[in-house]
Amino acid sequence: MLKQQDLKMLFIIKLKQGGNSMKKNLIALFVVLLAGCNHTANKTISHEEYQELLKQTILPIPDSLLTKEQLQLKIKVFDFMNQYVYIENNCQKLSVGKEAFEKEGIPAFYYDVIQYQMKETNECAKECIESGDIPAIHLKQDSLFKEYKVRYKEIDRPRMIKLLESK
Repeated sequence: MLKQQDLKMLFIIKLKQGGNSMKKNLIALFVVLLAGCNHTANKTISHEEYQELLKQTILPIPDSLLTKEQLQLKIKVFDFMNQYVYIENNCQKLSVGKEAFEKEGIPAFYYDVIQYQMKETNECAKECIESGDIPAIHLKQDSLFKEYKVRYKEIDRPRMIKLLESK
Protein backbone atom coordinates (compact mmCIF):
# COMPACT_ATOMS: atom_id res chain seq x y z
CA MET A 1 0.00 0.00 0.00
CA LEU A 2 1.17 3.51 -0.68
CA LYS A 3 2.64 5.53 2.16
CA GLN A 4 1.95 9.22 2.70
CA GLN A 5 5.17 10.35 0.95
CA ASP A 6 4.36 8.15 -2.07
CA LEU A 7 0.88 9.67 -2.27
CA LYS A 8 2.34 13.17 -2.11
CA MET A 9 4.63 12.39 -5.04
CA LEU A 10 1.73 10.94 -7.06
CA PHE A 11 -0.31 14.10 -6.44
CA ILE A 12 2.63 16.26 -7.57
CA ILE A 13 3.26 14.19 -10.70
CA LYS A 14 -0.41 14.25 -11.69
CA LEU A 15 -0.63 17.99 -11.04
CA LYS A 16 2.35 18.66 -13.31
CA GLN A 17 0.78 16.57 -16.10
CA GLY A 18 -2.05 19.09 -16.25
CA GLY A 19 -5.19 18.97 -18.37
CA ASN A 20 -8.21 16.75 -17.97
CA SER A 21 -6.03 13.70 -17.35
CA MET A 22 -4.76 15.32 -14.14
CA LYS A 23 -8.30 15.78 -12.86
CA LYS A 24 -9.24 12.22 -13.76
CA ASN A 25 -6.10 10.89 -12.10
CA LEU A 26 -6.70 12.89 -8.93
CA ILE A 27 -10.22 11.50 -8.81
CA ALA A 28 -8.81 8.01 -9.38
CA LEU A 29 -6.38 8.52 -6.49
CA PHE A 30 -9.25 9.74 -4.36
CA VAL A 31 -11.30 6.65 -5.25
CA VAL A 32 -8.41 4.35 -4.37
CA LEU A 33 -7.97 6.09 -1.05
CA LEU A 34 -11.61 6.49 -0.26
CA ALA A 35 -12.42 4.32 2.61
CA GLY A 36 -12.83 5.71 6.17
CA CYS A 37 -11.89 8.40 8.63
CA ASN A 38 -11.29 8.83 12.34
CA HIS A 39 -14.56 8.49 14.14
CA THR A 40 -13.96 10.67 17.18
CA ALA A 41 -14.62 7.91 19.71
CA ASN A 42 -12.14 5.40 18.24
CA LYS A 43 -8.37 5.20 18.09
CA THR A 44 -6.64 4.75 14.77
CA ILE A 45 -4.83 1.52 14.08
CA SER A 46 -1.08 1.38 13.41
CA HIS A 47 0.40 1.01 9.94
CA GLU A 48 1.36 -2.58 10.73
CA GLU A 49 -2.16 -3.41 11.93
CA TYR A 50 -3.54 -1.77 8.80
CA GLN A 51 -1.30 -3.87 6.53
CA GLU A 52 -2.48 -7.06 8.23
CA LEU A 53 -6.15 -6.10 8.06
CA LEU A 54 -5.86 -5.02 4.42
CA LYS A 55 -4.78 -8.57 3.55
CA GLN A 56 -8.19 -9.76 4.81
CA THR A 57 -10.23 -7.31 2.72
CA ILE A 58 -11.46 -7.55 -0.84
CA LEU A 59 -10.93 -3.84 -1.53
CA PRO A 60 -7.63 -4.11 -3.45
CA ILE A 61 -8.74 -7.13 -5.50
CA PRO A 62 -9.96 -6.41 -9.06
CA ASP A 63 -13.71 -6.93 -9.38
CA SER A 64 -13.29 -9.53 -12.11
CA LEU A 65 -11.36 -11.80 -9.73
CA LEU A 66 -13.93 -11.70 -6.94
CA THR A 67 -16.46 -14.41 -6.25
CA LYS A 68 -20.14 -13.49 -6.38
CA GLU A 69 -20.26 -13.21 -2.57
CA GLN A 70 -17.10 -11.07 -2.46
CA LEU A 71 -18.43 -8.75 -5.15
CA GLN A 72 -21.71 -8.40 -3.24
CA LEU A 73 -19.72 -7.41 -0.16
CA LYS A 74 -17.62 -4.91 -2.13
CA ILE A 75 -20.77 -3.26 -3.50
CA LYS A 76 -22.20 -3.16 0.02
CA VAL A 77 -19.00 -1.52 1.37
CA PHE A 78 -18.92 1.13 -1.37
CA ASP A 79 -22.67 1.82 -1.05
CA PHE A 80 -22.17 2.21 2.69
CA MET A 81 -19.26 4.61 2.21
CA ASN A 82 -21.24 6.65 -0.29
CA GLN A 83 -23.96 7.02 2.31
CA TYR A 84 -21.84 7.77 5.40
CA VAL A 85 -18.64 9.48 4.23
CA TYR A 86 -18.70 13.26 4.08
CA ILE A 87 -16.19 16.10 3.77
CA GLU A 88 -15.71 18.72 6.46
CA ASN A 89 -12.89 21.28 6.51
CA ASN A 90 -11.27 19.49 3.55
CA CYS A 91 -11.12 16.23 5.54
CA GLN A 92 -12.91 12.97 4.86
CA LYS A 93 -15.12 11.97 7.78
CA LEU A 94 -17.21 8.95 8.57
CA SER A 95 -20.52 9.67 10.26
CA VAL A 96 -20.98 6.20 11.79
CA GLY A 97 -19.01 3.89 14.05
CA LYS A 98 -17.89 0.30 13.80
CA GLU A 99 -21.25 -0.96 15.09
CA ALA A 100 -23.01 0.40 12.00
CA PHE A 101 -20.71 -1.68 9.77
CA GLU A 102 -21.54 -4.83 11.74
CA LYS A 103 -25.26 -4.03 11.69
CA GLU A 104 -25.07 -3.67 7.88
CA GLY A 105 -23.38 -7.09 7.60
CA ILE A 106 -19.93 -5.69 6.82
CA PRO A 107 -17.08 -7.24 8.86
CA ALA A 108 -16.01 -4.80 11.60
CA PHE A 109 -12.36 -4.75 10.51
CA TYR A 110 -13.40 -2.88 7.35
CA TYR A 111 -14.17 0.07 9.59
CA ASP A 112 -10.56 0.10 10.83
CA VAL A 113 -9.14 -0.22 7.31
CA ILE A 114 -11.38 2.55 5.98
CA GLN A 115 -10.67 4.78 8.95
CA TYR A 116 -6.91 4.36 8.50
CA GLN A 117 -7.04 5.08 4.76
CA MET A 118 -8.99 8.29 5.29
CA LYS A 119 -6.61 9.44 7.99
CA GLU A 120 -3.69 8.96 5.58
CA THR A 121 -5.52 10.78 2.78
CA ASN A 122 -6.38 13.70 5.04
CA GLU A 123 -2.80 13.98 6.31
CA CYS A 124 -1.37 13.80 2.79
CA ALA A 125 -3.72 16.47 1.45
CA LYS A 126 -2.94 18.75 4.39
CA GLU A 127 0.83 18.26 4.02
CA CYS A 128 0.75 18.89 0.27
CA ILE A 129 -1.21 22.10 0.71
CA GLU A 130 0.88 23.38 3.65
CA SER A 131 4.17 22.66 1.87
CA GLY A 132 2.98 24.47 -1.24
CA ASP A 133 3.72 21.45 -3.42
CA ILE A 134 0.14 21.43 -4.67
CA PRO A 135 -2.16 24.45 -4.70
CA ALA A 136 -5.11 24.00 -2.36
CA ILE A 137 -7.53 24.36 -5.26
CA HIS A 138 -6.33 21.02 -6.67
CA LEU A 139 -6.91 19.17 -3.39
CA LYS A 140 -10.43 20.32 -2.60
CA GLN A 141 -11.68 16.99 -1.28
CA ASP A 142 -15.31 18.07 -1.42
CA SER A 143 -15.09 18.58 -5.20
CA LEU A 144 -13.22 15.31 -5.71
CA PHE A 145 -15.70 13.48 -3.50
CA LYS A 146 -18.71 14.84 -5.39
CA GLU A 147 -17.15 13.70 -8.66
CA TYR A 148 -16.35 10.31 -7.12
CA LYS A 149 -19.97 9.88 -6.00
CA VAL A 150 -21.26 10.68 -9.48
CA ARG A 151 -18.73 8.30 -11.06
CA TYR A 152 -19.65 5.53 -8.62
CA LYS A 153 -23.38 5.98 -9.19
CA GLU A 154 -23.21 6.31 -12.99
CA ILE A 155 -20.26 4.10 -13.94
CA ASP A 156 -18.68 1.92 -11.25
CA ARG A 157 -21.76 0.60 -9.44
CA PRO A 158 -23.64 -0.31 -12.65
CA ARG A 159 -20.49 -2.04 -13.93
CA MET A 160 -20.17 -4.05 -10.71
CA ILE A 161 -23.88 -4.96 -10.77
CA LYS A 162 -23.60 -6.13 -14.38
CA LEU A 163 -20.56 -8.22 -13.46
CA LEU A 164 -22.42 -9.62 -10.44
CA GLU A 165 -25.37 -10.64 -12.62
CA SER A 166 -23.03 -12.49 -14.97
CA LYS A 167 -21.56 -14.63 -12.16
